[in-house]
Amino acid sequence: MGRNRGLHLQITIIGASSTILFLILLVPSLTGYAYAEEVKAGIWLVNVDRFDTSTGSYNVDFYIWFRWDASGESEKPINFEFANGRAVSIDIIRQSDGYYEARVRGTFIKKLDFTNYPFDEHTLTIEVEDKVKSIDDLIFVVDDKASGVDEGLSIPGWYMKSWSIGVGEHRYPDATYSRLVFSFTLARYTLSTVLKSILPIAVISTIALLTFFIAPKNFAQRIGIGVTTLLAGVAAHLNLTSQLPQIGYLTFADKIMIIAYSIFLHGLITTTLVIRALDKEKGEYANYINRRALELVPVMVGILATLLFLGLDVTIV
Repeated sequence: MGRNRGLHLQITIIGASSTILFLILLVPSLTGYAYAEEVKAGIWLVNVDRFDTSTGSYNVDFYIWFRWDASGESEKPINFEFANGRAVSIDIIRQSDGYYEARVRGTFIKKLDFTNYPFDEHTLTIEVEDKVKSIDDLIFVVDDKASGVDEGLSIPGWYMKSWSIGVGEHRYPDATYSRLVFSFTLARYTLSTVLKSILPIAVISTIALLTFFIAPKNFAQRIGIGVTTLLAGVAAHLNLTSQLPQIGYLTFADKIMIIAYSIFLHGLITTTLVIRALDKEKGEYANYINRRALELVPVMVGILATLLFLGLDVTIV
């Protein structure tokens, strides 16, 4: 009886051990990443130069490093490349067992969103992958404590709003690769943007509104102001959007200009109606037209602003 119990206990232990061994072997096969080598990586951004919004390209200067478990091997396990740009120069700072560091200068490209232009901000990236090893063989681990942005970094017309570093996966038809992504957000200075972009349009539109305070009989002066402000508005609009690529949607600046154009056109139409009334020697009717047209301005601007900024999504094909 004792022997049977002992035999049964042995069988139970062997069965449990087999189950545990089976799970140990099964879990890695299910995850697919258990045998992948972990490489700790980080980036220190030194400088950003020539940020060209018309092409979405930007030059960056940064340090990049990788740490791994050497285990007696002298060769680094990673042969990296940049997924969204190319390196102009790579200067190796230090290379030893388990560590590789280089200073990279390169040109990168990012698709930009100009919906809020000229109050736009753009998140630019440096994206790193291995040339050969998929996620089954290599996984990046973020070295976020050492990564960051140099305090002396200065970008004309922009300021560094925020930055982050993380690891993601990028799928290709044949395999999936681990991708290290260093992101930094550039934003325009609000005060300078208002003074250089919005204030000129506001001044031109205000001058256009002054035509409603000129007596209808002085229609020559009214026409002169209306045409001049229209031409000035077109020139300001072209200058404002000269740095943008060909895009298929309205920007914040475009919506402002549509409102401004409506004011210019409304003023010219009113002046035309006033001239017709004066030609028929209807002075009082001309004053009535001018007064009603002035009262219509805030209603027209309010309706357009509501449609453009709240309810109307215009895409240019």
